[in-house]
Amino acid sequence: SGLADDCPLTMTPSEIVVRFGDPASVNCSTSATDAVGMGWEAPVGGTGFKSPPVVTWNVEQLKDFTVPSCYISLNVLDEHGNTKQCQKSPNVTLYKTPDTVSVSAVHPGPMVEGTDYQLKCDISSVAPAGSLTVKWYRGNETVFADRIVSSIKTPQDVSSKLNITTKREYNGSIFRCKAELQLGPNGPEFPPSETSAPYTAVVHYKPFIKACPSNIARVEHKFSMDKLPCPAEGNPPPTVQWFYEDKQISSSKPLRRSDSGKYTAVVQNSLGSSNFSVQITVECECILWLIVYFIPI
Repeated sequence: SGLADDCPLTMTPSEIVVRFGDPASVNCSTSATDAVGMGWEAPVGGTGFKSPPVVTWNVEQLKDFTVPSCYISLNVLDEHGNTKQCQKSPNVTLYKTPDTVSVSAVHPGPMVEGTDYQLKCDISSVAPAGSLTVKWYRGNETVFADRIVSSIKTPQDVSSKLNITTKREYNGSIFRCKAELQLGPNGPEFPPSETSAPYTAVVHYKPFIKACPSNIARVEHKFSMDKLPCPAEGNPPPTVQWFYEDKQISSSKPLRRSDSGKYTAVVQNSLGSSNFSVQITVECECILWLIVYFIPI
């Protein structure tokens, strides 16, 4: 046997990228004048011993990840007195897109604002994993790209993790991961990829009151505290309790002029509570009666 570098064989093409199950073909040729015979050794597409100068490895549906090799026997004796043989192999990349791509939380249950969490992207039966880049998205924004490290050429299961420091703004956000095979210049024009189903984040956070004025004037009998334009936000949804002069009141009770003063709301959920105060001025619902006296002339 001889080294591939000294072997008078030429592969055409020397490198191929093939999708799992697609056809594949490589010509092996020689210019050696002392060639006795040549052939392909492969689990699928092997040729047996053929006459030079060209022999073709041809497979209709390539599903075996064993790289084929072309060999040649020369009418030359080696140092042991045997017919000299050598072989070469083309660079064959057989790729397979994942069977499934899915996102899940490493620790199930809702996220809590300010806490570090991990999402996991599970990718099943992909090859070659060493050509795989996992791209993470929040909405349409790319937030992380993870290159998988692997020397295994056959299909395998791999995963990627995304670290998140949760914010209340992430509640309801859609996370996705995309497994993308980057196969180089001989690969497809558009990198083969599979994208997970969307994962909707549930973030729990302490309640708060959105922008609320510190002073409000309203007309008596037509206003109650539940009509105040100050929505309470939180997850889980908070309860709201109103207090006037340190006593809890019904937020749906219409206010009178005598009810003017400082009102305090306490908003609360399982993560905590907050409060804010507003000065309410209740104005008179006055009707001006105009009496006209007619004095006869």
